[in-house]
Amino acid sequence: MNQIKLIYYQNFKIYFTFLLLWFSVQFEQVVENFVAYVLVITIGIIHGANDLLILSKSQQKGNSFLKNLTIYVSIIILCIFIFYLQPLIAIVLFIMISAYHFGEEHFSDKISESFIFNTGYYFAYGLLIFSMLFYNTLEEVNLIMNQLADYSFQIKSIEISLLISSIYCLFASVYLYWKKRISVKALLKELFYILLLFLVFKATALILGFAVYFIFWHSLPSILHQVQYLSGHINKKSILFYVKSASIYWLLSIVGMLILYFTVPKIEQLAPILFVILFAVTAPHMWVMHQIKN
Repeated sequence: MNQIKLIYYQNFKIYFTFLLLWFSVQFEQVVENFVAYVLVITIGIIHGANDLLILSKSQQKGNSFLKNLTIYVSIIILCIFIFYLQPLIAIVLFIMISAYHFGEEHFSDKISESFIFNTGYYFAYGLLIFSMLFYNTLEEVNLIMNQLADYSFQIKSIEISLLISSIYCLFASVYLYWKKRISVKALLKELFYILLLFLVFKATALILGFAVYFIFWHSLPSILHQVQYLSGHINKKSILFYVKSASIYWLLSIVGMLILYFTVPKIEQLAPILFVILFAVTAPHMWVMHQIKN
């Protein structure tokens, strides 16, 4: 993604973050949730719907498409199998995988240290995001947890996770500054982002707070990176091509979500269904994104 488009999008996401923060104050939770569901079901799912196209692109660079496709489908089947047998383990895996994926998308273009350092930093950042979200919306989180796994997170566990991830990110960031890998301006900008997201999570309901981060801070930047990878440039034509290519996989995801909603009697809300769909697609999507970024 070239620098001009990157700066433009950073301003765009800050603007829409404040807009949705204002929106949450002006409207009731039912309206918040509706907007959040629309964002996640459309942009959120679409951002992971072109994985097969990306795999076919990697075939042109010497990788076996059949081998990659087998791995991709196997990961999806494994995720569904784990969720069916042990929902709690599936939830923990989803949080861990998503935490790393969030951090990789946010920082892979900004830092380039050792594999161990990068992995730890990516994971700690993503865990910090989840910890802030859960800390501010724990009651809503546990409603979903009870439906999916008959389990509730304890506030003490969330506080420990928040503290550890915050300290890790702080010391790792100071190390990057000491090694002259990032500037004071970049550090302050990231601190501002974290404080802004904490405010959003505190002021909004769970689903909208998650949607704000997932869509504007993760999915849209990821889509731009994918468009750049697939087409070599970012413009209206390449974005439309991306959306059209994603439509079939997106429709299959929606059909799967509807089937789960009407066939699993224990699940009474849309949020748990979204988790199941996101878990099934996040792990293989993270594997694909890790491949093109490395």
